Amino acid sequence: MPDTRLIVRADDAGSGWASNIGCLRACTDGVARSVEVMMPCAWVNHAALIFGERPDIDIGIHLTLTSEWDAVKWRPLTAAKTIVDDTGAFLPLLTPREGDARRSLQESDWSIDEISREFRAQIELGVAMFPHASHISSHMIRHFKEFDPRLEEIVSDLCSESGLKDDPFGHGLPRIEGYRKFPRSAEARISAFVAELAGLASGTYIFIDHPAVESPELAASGHRGYEDVEQDRVTCLQTLSSAELQEQVEQSGIQLISYRDL
Repeated sequence: MPDTRLIVRADDAGSGWASNIGCLRACTDGVARSVEVMMPCAWVNHAALIFGERPDIDIGIHLTLTSEWDAVKWRPLTAAKTIVDDTGAFLPLLTPREGDARRSLQESDWSIDEISREFRAQIELGVAMFPHASHISSHMIRHFKEFDPRLEEIVSDLCSESGLKDDPFGHGLPRIEGYRKFPRSAEARISAFVAELAGLASGTYIFIDHPAVESPELAASGHRGYEDVEQDRVTCLQTLSSAELQEQVEQSGIQLISYRDL
């Protein structure tokens, strides 16, 4: 039997009630073991309430520099004029995307000092609100060092100061696909994920997605090209909490771990 370990990471807690509850249920009723929290978002206090009661669930501070949805916007914790739009919200993209006319941070005259201060504020608030947080991760990018190499040392220093670990995924932990984006079907996703786990070789892997529960708030979110955000994220939760997936994990002898276990 292969010596296989898997981190299932639930992202975007703090972004809304639906995401908070989805991330919680992905851990309590499913295979997730780590949850990433976005500190600039409106529902972060709710996340602190529900996860504060569950110190067994690993928490990561999900460093955020974008506000990609159209109907809800997130703003920095600091006075950071070079990394926001005219309304004071984060820009929707980090880097330009083909076919996407929205403005990106990379195309702006951004200040690395402002990003550094914003990261510090997010980490300090995160540690204060989530005392059992173990690590940081990066929102909308593997690791912010890929946006600018100078950010690797900045993030590393902030982690050392706060006692957090830098995101291992950003430093080479292999990511499994689990399932494709389409179709947005729990049946198709469960089948694909079960098949991948059945053939997984020895090693330590990570799977990342965004579980959520149904809510009018989530249904009104999204952006052009991602209008079905609710269906996507609800189906993610259904997959991660499915009996078939959990049975395959057990049959394959896969050890579900969190970042803390690394």
